[in-house]
Amino acid sequence: MPENALSYFVVAGQPGPALLIGGGGTAMKKLNVKLVKQRLEELGLSPSSLADKIGTSKQTVSNWLTEKKFPRPARLLKLATILKLTFNEIVIQEVSPSEPIVAFRKKGSHKITSEYIDDAKDKGYLLEHLVDYLPFDNLSTPPVLKNPTLEYNYIHQVANQVRKDIGKKTNEKIEFSDLIDLFIENHAVIIPVFGGHKQNHENALHIFLPTSMTTWVFLNLDSKAHDFKFWMAHELGHVKAPSLRDEDGEDFADKFAGSLLVSKELAESEYRYAQQLSTSHAQLSRIIEVAKDLLISPLTVYLEVNRYAENTNKPKIDLESDKSIYKATNHFCSQYLNVAETVFEGQLPPSPKTYIEKCEKLFKTPIFEALKQYLRDQRKSSSYLQSIMSLAPVDAQALFEEIC
Repeated sequence: MPENALSYFVVAGQPGPALLIGGGGTAMKKLNVKLVKQRLEELGLSPSSLADKIGTSKQTVSNWLTEKKFPRPARLLKLATILKLTFNEIVIQEVSPSEPIVAFRKKGSHKITSEYIDDAKDKGYLLEHLVDYLPFDNLSTPPVLKNPTLEYNYIHQVANQVRKDIGKKTNEKIEFSDLIDLFIENHAVIIPVFGGHKQNHENALHIFLPTSMTTWVFLNLDSKAHDFKFWMAHELGHVKAPSLRDEDGEDFADKFAGSLLVSKELAESEYRYAQQLSTSHAQLSRIIEVAKDLLISPLTVYLEVNRYAENTNKPKIDLESDKSIYKATNHFCSQYLNVAETVFEGQLPPSPKTYIEKCEKLFKTPIFEALKQYLRDQRKSSSYLQSIMSLAPVDAQALFEEIC
């Protein structure tokens, strides 16, 4: 690795259902007292006899049952074993109103573990310290959708309003600069990162902080330009509808991205055009042509055209039976450099100085200026950068020296 070069910036990790969360402030947990008392009665146990079985005092058990104290891990395990209850039955986890909300966009079979979720939430708590250093209006909050739904026409209505706000006609291409400006207007901070470990390179991380109403989006530069544009639009969908979580949130973000990049009017006109073509090869060629004009994936165009067909009860175009749309998309992707290669003109890995300068210019991100002020004011070390950006110690130190 060149001296003072960043070998990688990693959005580490992998989500599944959150398990326990102790410490770190990521969740509040309480004993399911109602169920515990019910099981005691069913098993014919008194608080005193329960205390004897666990090896603790009657007062301790009383404190548990009156919710004055929460059992320590070893005693919680004994309690659950005696009452024949699972962890999820005996413990109630309550989400704090200030807990960071995380979302992950991933492809294929990449799994997201509970450890990755906890790590992302920890990043959120650390990022909260930077809020006061952001150049956002702190007297108002960014607009969000009141009652977002997954209904086709509703999502297109939202997308059309966004297009109107940025002065785009229904058939005009959404530029990267349009999406970047929308992030800024919605108090969303872009954190450009490299994929780092190959097994995690298709994950993207989105963190919403309810207390400050700010959004932090880790965008993977190890992406093809057309994928990158879709990811940005997808993350903007999360920004517009923070109330939707988990699968609903991901579905909304995906559908919003498709609707923003391919308007309903364009999908309709392309569907009608495709119906006039005599072969599937001609239909595929047309879809590729549209994808090139919009700088998005042919698969995105194809899916939006068929979503229009499905919503209007028309027969879909079939380019999937022979897998031609997937083959064409893969070939299409192979013709483009990834974003990092384009941004840094093939000089990878970039030096910290180049990384900062290029990202600030292209993405208009305030992250580095906020970091500079915070690190200096609070006299923080490079370990802060290591934590929020999942950097190797040597890379965190190199970036720290450049920032400060």
